[in-house]
Amino acid sequence: MYKRLFYFVAIFISLFLFDNCSKSIDKRMWTIVRQSKNETHFSSIQFIDKNVGWVSGWSGITAYTEDGGKTWTYIQTPTDKNFDGAYFINAKEGWCVGSMGTIVHTKDGGKSWEIQKSNTEDELNGVYFVDSKNGWVVGGGVEGTILHTEDGGKTWVKQESETKNELNQVRFINKYEGWATGLWGTILHTQDGGKTWETQHTGLSQSLFGLCFIDNQNGWVVGTFGTVLRTTDGGKTWIKQPNCTDQHLWAVDFVDINNGWASGWEGITIHTEDGGNLWMSQAGNTSSDILGIDFIDTKEGWAVASTGAILHTNDGGLNWETLYSTDDIPLKGVHFVKNKYGWAVGANGIILHTEDGGKTWNRQDSKTSNELYSVYFTNKDNGWAVGNIYTIIHTKDGGKTWESQKDNILNPQAALGSDLQFCFDGYNAIYDVHFEDDKEGWVVGYNGLIFHTTDAGKSWTAQDSKTKVPLLGVYFINKKEGWAVGNNGIIVHTSDGGNKWEIQESGTNDPFLDVYFLDSKRGWAVGFGPIASTEDGGKTWNCQPNEAGTVLWGIYFDSKKHGWAVGANGVIIHTNDGGKTWKPQSSGTNNWIFDICSAGDKLWAVGLKGSILKFAQPEKS
Repeated sequence: MYKRLFYFVAIFISLFLFDNCSKSIDKRMWTIVRQSKNETHFSSIQFIDKNVGWVSGWSGITAYTEDGGKTWTYIQTPTDKNFDGAYFINAKEGWCVGSMGTIVHTKDGGKSWEIQKSNTEDELNGVYFVDSKNGWVVGGGVEGTILHTEDGGKTWVKQESETKNELNQVRFINKYEGWATGLWGTILHTQDGGKTWETQHTGLSQSLFGLCFIDNQNGWVVGTFGTVLRTTDGGKTWIKQPNCTDQHLWAVDFVDINNGWASGWEGITIHTEDGGNLWMSQAGNTSSDILGIDFIDTKEGWAVASTGAILHTNDGGLNWETLYSTDDIPLKGVHFVKNKYGWAVGANGIILHTEDGGKTWNRQDSKTSNELYSVYFTNKDNGWAVGNIYTIIHTKDGGKTWESQKDNILNPQAALGSDLQFCFDGYNAIYDVHFEDDKEGWVVGYNGLIFHTTDAGKSWTAQDSKTKVPLLGVYFINKKEGWAVGNNGIIVHTSDGGNKWEIQESGTNDPFLDVYFLDSKRGWAVGFGPIASTEDGGKTWNCQPNEAGTVLWGIYFDSKKHGWAVGANGVIIHTNDGGKTWKPQSSGTNNWIFDICSAGDKLWAVGLKGSILKFAQPEKS
């Protein structure tokens, strides 16, 4: 009896100790190793001459250059509100406008700023001054907002716009005559300084943004879905000009009656040399939204991207270079090999690299400003990164040098502009990459794109994915078996290296953004809807509610029990039962987290504001 009692006591103690040990084994926690305070989002650019230029952006930030863009000086104005527009009448005096009725003014080149009372909390989108006294601001809330000043902004007076539509941009050619653009095809015109505004009919429902007049007769307006309008009679009639894109255009600028440029969504830039009778596509140097563009002559111009890049051209837009790019660029993908070597990629073609396990991160020259979504290395030397405008770049020396690999991967839309060049309209992104060794790999992207290489990317062969929806994630467990996921809950599977892909029924129509498999049986997929899991290689998928309540961008499992998923608003969730239940882990940030990977016993994640997070044992002080 005593032996039996001792036996049960021993079992109880063993189980107690095992349970408590198992609970205390994983003392790892998430820490932020890199993150910017603010995310730079540039919204406007203006050059006074070849040397002096200004940009404005979110969080009350402006920046200026006095050496033609070689160096830029950041300025934090007395507000943290987002700026949507700015205008300078000379190198020293200017105004910025933005959210919550914000107007700020400087007279000394940005050394000091004052907040001017607008007497409104409406969003203010555009501003224009004809001299140091007379200016107008437009925006909207429940109606189209127009404000006017005759004393440089000491007092702002509301003018009746006679429209309920929000207004986006305003331009005047003198203190009396001007125009404003807005939502739902709105164009307003005044000939008395804004005392009265009248609607000029466009016959369109597309929203209008960019606005440019070179005299009182000739002007252009651009807007959503590739809309370009031209007038030669001061706006009495507006004629729609055909062009090679249906993407949203945010900005337009003309230097004379013939030469002009328009820019917009996902890096689209179009150019005309005959007043817009013929618009030609130009290959930009970014896939981010270009929100502002300014040319000082037919050759030299600047543009700003939403992700904080400043672009410059000396040949009329045929070639663009990134003059400046901030450190708070969103990071979209991360990958480590071994414990020491890691890479993170993101907007503006940024690539960050570490050789000391994440203690320090240094930039590498990707030779592109296109947004990069994913990165994969097979060893510390051999790797690939993929992104927008069918970007594939490859390195054989750990990223010291990167080279483009496009070969026969072309724009899936195969759209040609008037100049018989491909239209770079954003419908050609490659979203994910996976390699099984130094030679064989796959990329997936827009329009059901799957390409395969067996020679390290020297050549790529298209594979039939059996779908035309965007594929956003891909994962292989060996050279034969893999899965890809995407929009509309699509999951496709191959067991022969992609020669044949078959659709698996996921049980949801919500987009999947990432997929991960431990072996040929166990896998998980996450995205905008439920968390999907399978234990039979995808023959059946089980969808469970996403308790995180937000979009999940990435997923990783280190065993059949333990897994993590990352997503919007700094969400990180963890499971220790194979995904049956998930619990939140503190990330220490509210920034969106886009990707997660492993490095030995550590995990790494990346996201907005250049955020890099590490999951590891607390470091001893």
